Amino acid sequence: MDARGGEVSSLRRAMDARGEARRDAAGSTSPATPRGVAGFATVLVMLACACSRETPAPAPPKQPAATAQASPPPRPEPTPEERELEKNASESLAWMITNQNKEGSWGSHESPRPIEVLADVPGSHQAFQVATTGLSVVALDGYPTDTAAKTQAVDRAIDWLLDHFDVKRASGLEHYNVWSFGYGLQAFAEHLLAHPQDPRADRIKAACKRLVEKLGMYQTLDGGWGYLSLGDVPTFQPSETSMSFTTATIVVAMDRAKKIGIELPPKLVARAIENLERNRLPDGAFLYGDYLKYRPRMGINMTKGSACRTPACQYALMLFGEKVTEDEQVKGLEELLFRQACFQRAALRRPIPHESWYQVSGYFYLYGHAYAAYIIDGLPKEKQAKYWKALVDATKYCREPDGSYWDYPLYSYHKPYGTAFALISLSGAMKSTAVPAR
Repeated sequence: MDARGGEVSSLRRAMDARGEARRDAAGSTSPATPRGVAGFATVLVMLACACSRETPAPAPPKQPAATAQASPPPRPEPTPEERELEKNASESLAWMITNQNKEGSWGSHESPRPIEVLADVPGSHQAFQVATTGLSVVALDGYPTDTAAKTQAVDRAIDWLLDHFDVKRASGLEHYNVWSFGYGLQAFAEHLLAHPQDPRADRIKAACKRLVEKLGMYQTLDGGWGYLSLGDVPTFQPSETSMSFTTATIVVAMDRAKKIGIELPPKLVARAIENLERNRLPDGAFLYGDYLKYRPRMGINMTKGSACRTPACQYALMLFGEKVTEDEQVKGLEELLFRQACFQRAALRRPIPHESWYQVSGYFYLYGHAYAAYIIDGLPKEKQAKYWKALVDATKYCREPDGSYWDYPLYSYHKPYGTAFALISLSGAMKSTAVPAR
């Protein structure tokens, strides 16, 4: 018998006894109440009392409060293509770290080839080495995962750049140092954007201010920047032959400097943007340089010859508010990655500049694809997948078994700069698919 049944039985016995006592006290004149009826009524009353004393039913358990953000669903396993992408990128990163010079730079003047481009010593090689090192810092700082080895390599490179960034030109003919100004400025600025607490911040900002000053000294009279002066009378401030893709490179670097608070002379920027707009053709191509404006149908100025320059020039214009529609961006990617891809590949690793179809040079290739990564990253997410896949596939044409990339033989700078450009492309694709986060 349960506890409630026992309690009712006890109450019934008590009431029966009380009833008998009352009848005995009243005597035989009192009408007798039937014993069973009295007992049954008592039971009903006592049951009601007992039920009223029952413990209330427990309240339903409280639901946990909803979190501000629901946890994201678990990611699916990486696809075979994503695993290959991550493997190739990590091997290329390892190659860059392993092949960094002991003092912190990348590349050198050494060459096993009998044919090389014109580059006087020491100025032109100093320019190549600083530019290659700056570009390498951009690639490593932009890589989506951090390792102690990567961090150490970047720190050593920044220290080296702070001591060597202010490069002088080799001669009135060769001013390759505009490349060192562009990639040095971009490296310093992007490093501070990623590491604002770097204890060298003041030195880095001072170096950026000096590089902007130097860019003003080397801006050509047409508003752009070029790396050769081919006229009969070289001038202190270069007076001709700016190239659109060199100008675009420097405009991108100035945008990064602006983001860390470096003041840019308005005239310096305005003239550069005007130069790029003049080089922009109605079909979406860009002139190789302002000096070819009277030969717009020359092979290098046509869509096939411009495919590797177009993304860089578009991106530079967009950074400073110039209108480049989404359709124009997509058209530039389609030309580079699909329609004109065969003409870009045809020039790969040819040692003489502009010897291929439409005067395309091998050194256009990885450069153009790296800047295409910036364009793809700015497209709506639903449109990116097609182009990331094509971009990753395109870089494979330049890959070596050791994890390095190169597109044009240039002393011993070609593998570091080529691998850096490739890492910019691969890093963009990795970030879009979140491969490292899986």
